[in-house]
Amino acid sequence: MDQSSPHILTEGQKRLLAMMPELADCNFPQVRDTIPAHFYTDPARFDAEKVAVFRRKPVIACPSSLLAEPRSHYQVDITGMPVLITRTKDGTIKAFANVCRHRGMKLCVEKDPVHAGRIVCPYHAWTYDLDGKLIGLPRSEIFPGLAKLDLGLVELPCADAGGLVWVGLDPDSPPDFSTVTGELAEDFRALGMHETFVYDHATFETKANWKLIMDSMLDSYHVTRLHKDSLARFGVDSENMIDRIGPHIRNAAHRNTFQKALVNDRFEDMRQIMIFSYIGFPNGIIVVSPDYVSLGVVRPIATDRTEIDYYLLAYGKPETEKMENRLRRSFDLMRRVFAEEDYWAAEMCDQGLRSGTLKEVQLGGMEVQIRMFQDAVTTALEEAGHAA
Repeated sequence: MDQSSPHILTEGQKRLLAMMPELADCNFPQVRDTIPAHFYTDPARFDAEKVAVFRRKPVIACPSSLLAEPRSHYQVDITGMPVLITRTKDGTIKAFANVCRHRGMKLCVEKDPVHAGRIVCPYHAWTYDLDGKLIGLPRSEIFPGLAKLDLGLVELPCADAGGLVWVGLDPDSPPDFSTVTGELAEDFRALGMHETFVYDHATFETKANWKLIMDSMLDSYHVTRLHKDSLARFGVDSENMIDRIGPHIRNAAHRNTFQKALVNDRFEDMRQIMIFSYIGFPNGIIVVSPDYVSLGVVRPIATDRTEIDYYLLAYGKPETEKMENRLRRSFDLMRRVFAEEDYWAAEMCDQGLRSGTLKEVQLGGMEVQIRMFQDAVTTALEEAGHAA
């Protein structure tokens, strides 16, 4: 991030900052709520969510900087759709179904980004360029009348917004990208996310419903308790300021260094004394730290199984051994915290809820974002004609 041209916070971000009290003046919300337990365990609801939420709304595939260079591509599976993200030679981001038009083979199977100007199917070597055009196939004479122009990759609607690649998983029905290209993208640009690079990333497979993974970042109640031996030293129980950007959630929380007198509109200053975090509906978790951004991309697999891609997005490549060591320690810490604490807790909750013991789960005043997220899921179900 260029320190010579400071990033100025948006009006929405400044509004939340202005509402933040001194730590000594925090008033914790006295709110009690419940969520039906079957929201997390019902297979029929999960199937409906895959259609109404993940096939009809823009979903996050990866950070834009994962494909930092032109002529590169990356694949990821999202709720059963194999997705291929490319950055063409002119730097444009595109998305396609990662499916060969010959026999349905997955074209790209590598787990990491690939730098190459073309994609060759590993089955029969049909070859495509990064614009999705079929440019070659062996023994073309055995396919009489085949027109390569008719058999390009199936393109998926996508948007490169605020440093994230958003994709529509239904090629015949583009989602409304205005929910991610407007105020939300402006916020992310104010946080410098479009200028970050992927320092490192990891994928976690968790035996838990995807909404329990989202809950782990929608609940400020657990931070100083579940993470008492890890992250608690960086945080403090505080009165979070929360609002919505459409279906997305924006949150401002105190660091233990927060002082009202220090509040200004420069992100470079504010990230030292407070924490911005976002839920990019439906599957993105964004938390801003002083030196980096944590991005979680949640990918439901089954009603009780979820994969999560974690990216540590750094503000500039480390130029000193000290900074390299600091980022490496941060990445190792977050990987351990997620695997051994957050996702462990999600798995234990999933097992408890599947026992049928509870009809509902209890929420308190530091868990109100869970209700906000669940309401957004329910609204999507109702819009698609599914019973909530």
